[in-house]
Amino acid sequence: MVTRVNGFSGMDIDSMVKSMMATKNLRMDRLNQDKQVLQWQRESYREVSSKLYDFRINKLTDKYGAPSALNANKSIVSGNTTAVKAEARASATMADMKVSVEKLAVAKTLETPGLGQGIGAGTSLATLDGVDLSSLSATERAEYIEKKFDITINGVPFKDKFNGTTSIASMISVINADAAADVVASYDEATGKLSFASKSGGADGKVVIETPSGSNSIIALFSKKTKIETNGAGTGVTQDKTLADLKTLLDGKAPEPGAAAKTYSFSINGEKFEFKDTASIQSIVDEITNNAKAGVTASFDDKGKLSFEAKNGIEEIKLGGKSYEFLALFKGAEPLIEDSKSLESLKDSSGNDIPGSNAVVKVNGQSINNIRTNTFTINGVQLTMLEETEANNPVIIKNQTDPDKALETIKGFIDDYNKLIESLNSTIRETRYKDFRPLTDENKKEMKESEILAWTEKAQSGMLKNNDIIKSVLSDMRSVITGALGPLSAMGITTGTYSENGKLIIKDEAKLRSMISTNPQAVIDVFQGPVSSPNDGLFDKLSDKATTAIQRISDRSGTNRFTTDLTSTFSAENPMGRQLKEYNSRIDTMQRNITATENRYYKQFAAMEKAMTQLQSQSSSLLSQLGN
Repeated sequence: MVTRVNGFSGMDIDSMVKSMMATKNLRMDRLNQDKQVLQWQRESYREVSSKLYDFRINKLTDKYGAPSALNANKSIVSGNTTAVKAEARASATMADMKVSVEKLAVAKTLETPGLGQGIGAGTSLATLDGVDLSSLSATERAEYIEKKFDITINGVPFKDKFNGTTSIASMISVINADAAADVVASYDEATGKLSFASKSGGADGKVVIETPSGSNSIIALFSKKTKIETNGAGTGVTQDKTLADLKTLLDGKAPEPGAAAKTYSFSINGEKFEFKDTASIQSIVDEITNNAKAGVTASFDDKGKLSFEAKNGIEEIKLGGKSYEFLALFKGAEPLIEDSKSLESLKDSSGNDIPGSNAVVKVNGQSINNIRTNTFTINGVQLTMLEETEANNPVIIKNQTDPDKALETIKGFIDDYNKLIESLNSTIRETRYKDFRPLTDENKKEMKESEILAWTEKAQSGMLKNNDIIKSVLSDMRSVITGALGPLSAMGITTGTYSENGKLIIKDEAKLRSMISTNPQAVIDVFQGPVSSPNDGLFDKLSDKATTAIQRISDRSGTNRFTTDLTSTFSAENPMGRQLKEYNSRIDTMQRNITATENRYYKQFAAMEKAMTQLQSQSSSLLSQLGN
């Protein structure tokens, strides 16, 4: 570090160095200003992307694109109003209906006996299996996770999808996401029951649950275990064999010489057991059986199978700790219960099985055939049957047109569309004040706060003036509107003057209301697309143009394509991101050069000061000698 002091010469060295560095510092300021302008441009891009995303998702898709948004029809239910819910679609024929529900549809349903209350949907399969993953070492945990819980539902295999870390909720989600399985899986925390209901519903619905060979049963995890039997260490394994013998038999090789003795620890119904690998099978059977708190009888047969059976009224055998490791010596264990028996069909109050069955419904006295679920559509009205109706007390459904909701939807869309294009046009037309560069710290020292704000406002103006991406999306959106002007005009909607840059205007609201009332499907076809081509509506076409612009902005500036958040981070791998990296690199290099140059100047001035001091000392000495 160079010592920077003014010398005895009386010269202001700091001022002189500052003056000499002025040119270099000016270049540094320019570089920092260019970097700041680039950052402002990226932020302007992010703001535009946010507005386009909001318009595409929150407006066009979620708000105006919803099926109900433009539906001008509604159903009025009277009579037995609790039995049926009715929702008129745009295609409703306006026919009045009398609906009698003689029998609700029943979906084929299978469910496990259940584990009882207190087991939440966030519980892992390992916990249901009696294993505390947090108590395992990294190696033990990895080993346990290799244990898969596979299941096949209606012939669709879920292989390698679930392991000990999978939660009940996650498992349900994966099963329900597979349409081919054709079931709705659910879990009831009140009873601990896992259920599978046929999506197809009705008499033809089916639910076939199977556990693949060699896999661990998911169904068994949701069934209380009163007896557990291992697969067996093998015929010929006698009760005097030790756990070390079983391990050698399992591994197919003897332990390494000098290997430490192994201890197996686990719990049965909360009672902890620990056995060294020198313990014999018989001693283990005796110790477990004689432990009253464990509540099980252990046994070992001539096929090498170790079994536990509940005693003294114990309703369930719960294994814990590292029981899987101990039971692995006997080639694993499963509850003595087959999947087909562990699952129960839906039963009536007498305990009789209830197979899936179709609904029995009459509309205007006519029986409706093959109603497999309790929701179906007839005459353009979606009916949801909630309960059976009483004799001579049908549900009365009358349909009518209510244009107000659809009208408000169209008005809302036009307002949001106009605001968007006005904002985008304002962005590309905003004045760019090139003489107003970003202020440096030195500039700000000489200015008032109000002056700084006013200057910065002008410096930030016009960051995206005449921007090609924004001009392109405006042109594309205007083309979409122009392509639909025929049908739009027919319903009283037109565009503004040239100076209004393509804004939409409701010129004749009475005409629009009449169209919604008399031909609601025609209105839906224009905005949301016809049934035969649902992506050809105005909303979808505008959404596509916005999506393209959002992607182009992201490709150029690194903005997040999936958010309206104005604080979201930018990705670095894009032209503007790479340019910013280059600025940072150049600034770092220039700063090092400036520091080195300043240090050199100070060293030179210090040397000069030293020389002048020495010269002054010598002069004084000579003058002193001459005087003598």
